[in-house]
Amino acid sequence: MRILGRLLLLLLFAIVAAFLYQPLRSLFQVPPPAPAVVEQLDLTARSSTVYFLPESDWLTFPVISQAERLRVLTHTSAAPDTEREVPLRYTLEFELLDGNRTPLYAGDYTHETHLPRQLIKDGVAVSRNLYSDRDLAVAAGQSFNVQLDALPGTAYVRLRLKPLTSPLENVAVRVYYEERMSERRANVAWERLSQDQKVRLAQGAIYPPELLTRQVQLNLLERQWQPVGPLGTNPAQGILFSILGVEPFMDPELMPRAPGLYAGPQRLGVLPIETAGSFRIQFTPLLADDGLKPELALRHVTAQLEEPREERRTLTGEPPSSELSLSPGLLVVTPNQPGMLDIWPVEQPEQSVLPETRYLRAWRVSPDLPVRFQVLPGKDVRTSLRLDLRAYGEGEPLPEAKGIQAEYRLLDAQGRAVGQGTLEASVVPSMIDRVAETQPVADLSEPASFFLRLPPEATRLEVTSRQTLLTNAYTRPDDLPHRTRVPVDYYAWRGDDPAQPSWFILQPPDARAQAAPSTGKVPSAQEEPSAQEEPSAQEEPSAEKEPLAKNEPSGEPVPETSLVLHIQSRPPERDPELLAGRYQWEALEPQLAARGARILVPLRGEERLRPSGLPAYFQPLEPGTQTVDVAAPGVSRRLEPQLIYLRDDPSPFTLRVGIDGRTVRQELIGRRGDISLPPVSPGSHEVVLDASTSGTWLMNYRYPDDAGYLRRMAFRLEEEPLRYPVDKREDGQLVGARFYSLGEAGVASTVRVHITPDALPSGPTQEWTHLERLYQVTPTDEEAGVGYVLDQQRERLAHGQPILIDLGTDLPDGPMAVEFSLESGAPGYLVFHEVLPGEYERTRSFREGEE
Repeated sequence: MRILGRLLLLLLFAIVAAFLYQPLRSLFQVPPPAPAVVEQLDLTARSSTVYFLPESDWLTFPVISQAERLRVLTHTSAAPDTEREVPLRYTLEFELLDGNRTPLYAGDYTHETHLPRQLIKDGVAVSRNLYSDRDLAVAAGQSFNVQLDALPGTAYVRLRLKPLTSPLENVAVRVYYEERMSERRANVAWERLSQDQKVRLAQGAIYPPELLTRQVQLNLLERQWQPVGPLGTNPAQGILFSILGVEPFMDPELMPRAPGLYAGPQRLGVLPIETAGSFRIQFTPLLADDGLKPELALRHVTAQLEEPREERRTLTGEPPSSELSLSPGLLVVTPNQPGMLDIWPVEQPEQSVLPETRYLRAWRVSPDLPVRFQVLPGKDVRTSLRLDLRAYGEGEPLPEAKGIQAEYRLLDAQGRAVGQGTLEASVVPSMIDRVAETQPVADLSEPASFFLRLPPEATRLEVTSRQTLLTNAYTRPDDLPHRTRVPVDYYAWRGDDPAQPSWFILQPPDARAQAAPSTGKVPSAQEEPSAQEEPSAQEEPSAEKEPLAKNEPSGEPVPETSLVLHIQSRPPERDPELLAGRYQWEALEPQLAARGARILVPLRGEERLRPSGLPAYFQPLEPGTQTVDVAAPGVSRRLEPQLIYLRDDPSPFTLRVGIDGRTVRQELIGRRGDISLPPVSPGSHEVVLDASTSGTWLMNYRYPDDAGYLRRMAFRLEEEPLRYPVDKREDGQLVGARFYSLGEAGVASTVRVHITPDALPSGPTQEWTHLERLYQVTPTDEEAGVGYVLDQQRERLAHGQPILIDLGTDLPDGPMAVEFSLESGAPGYLVFHEVLPGEYERTRSFREGEE
């Protein structure tokens, strides 16, 4: 009996081992190593487990009960010598089953694909997808989605393959279900992601993961595709490696000359939208055989000081396109693949509104090729110089960050050095500009700008470098005021005539002999303004205008001492602190005695409303009894509201205002004025207003709507200048002003701004501040005469226009003066302010006493 028991135990062990052999074997198998080419070329590869579909048996996958959609992704493989142009066609059969394996729905899906274009790394061609243990050519992935809403009882999906034809070898499949996260779970999940996972998840967004708002993070995590494996013991499977971070090979000579603007994952398309309306955007892929549906990440930047609206659009049709409703601004487009963009109004399909192509000729600097520029001597007026340097990869993509270095020498008329130095900077590949002939290759960096105040005897500039760089040089007379038309020149999407350039381009003395024949429009290097941040929607500082490029006269073909760059407008960079409303705004007062007055202007729906501004916000009251919600800035519990009245008739009248039964009765006279109301606490109150005349009645401590007003203390700018002291600092400080014109519509006012620092460095510096500026402010019909001077019975003023003043790092920190004077035109009122981004604590002291 003991022997029989041992035999039975041994038999039981053998049966268990037979059942568990395959599952346990797969657990302890070492995954195949990455293909050798990945190690040799230092490539980044992502591995995925795939399952090979049988032609006779079914491969069954479980369906998660909460899933609303399934995605079936397949890759077919062919013989390694298969031509790219050969169509690869295969058909999948699929069935949806319930929990009892009863079919609920059946169908088939036919895919046709091609082998994708190979990638290039260090001159070596690499397949996009490959196996380490199989010598096969892997086609681009194909997918289809299965909606499960109509079949809630679906528990399984099974797949099989119809017989393959030559040159196909196999079909690999991956199945995913759509998982939706709750907001709470998404909050936790984002913090648990690694940095690489965050970068990969946010690759379609404009900003890096660190700058994404909480809402954008939640949107990225709300819908996730999770893989699911098949049932059964050890189904046929493999490891598919996908190569990442390598540019596709695209011969510029064979690049389709499709109309439009080239854009891709590494090159943004920046589209100025001048007028509001419906537009159709079209994208023509240059790699049409890639099997990837065209998708555009859109970011719409407007004059509003708010987070730009972002969305993703999958394009349909042939050629792929989509309809958009847009307001004036910049539309920044990031496609998921290289291609050509076009956009036009829906009502005018033949009228493209793409920006006119703009070019800039840049000069090559290399170890054996210095560049020399002629500089006019200053004599009575000193001259300033700007030098732009760019890294250039000569057809190879640049790394994520690259250090550049160049040496410069300033020479006098006799060739003697009167100044020299080294210029160093770290630059990143440009997502905006490209070399015109090789736009698909990210081999051009963003420019690093250096500024110098030249000695009077300098007549020539020589630039040398141990690296291959591209450079441009510009000059401007120091006594030339920087002119800005307000607000036209603040926004890159304005369709008006170009403004006066800030800097004027230089060409090497032999450039005329080298210039190519001129064809059509003169290339222009004028760059549209990139606005900075201010707390008001229109307060975007006038960025530097790029100098105008000169005509390139006809002559012999250009040798490779210069390259033509294709440049675009820069989207404005806005401080996230300002967009979130976290800043301190403070109006400054002039040094000398000035004529001040309280002004009242209607809000335009573009100002950022904050609790700290509640004392200055006024909202209309209606005659009669009404319930009013009173809000408090901070933790204030006792408020002393005011009421402003606006009338056309200056004759006396009676006004009675009651708040919660406490009544104020006044005998008043005049077209406008204000009275104090009984103290209140935050919350809802019953207000009764009774007047013996008609008018507009406004009460503060209420968040305004489109009918609201803003009150400010302003100073009159007419004959006498206004001089303000400023303590410059390095904490993101912004200074600026608003000018409220007293003139009629169409009457321009020219305001001169003069900045007086304690000292001026000769350079080189990487920022530049114009010390003498002229701002031309012209109110429109809609803007003129909409506001009131409360301390004057007849004066009406226009909406305030921003006068934006950037104090760069070229100016030393410390005290300086900013002076405003009226150069010409109608007088007005000025509010000069300082903005400090970030959180600033406000303290309030009080003394507790005994009654």
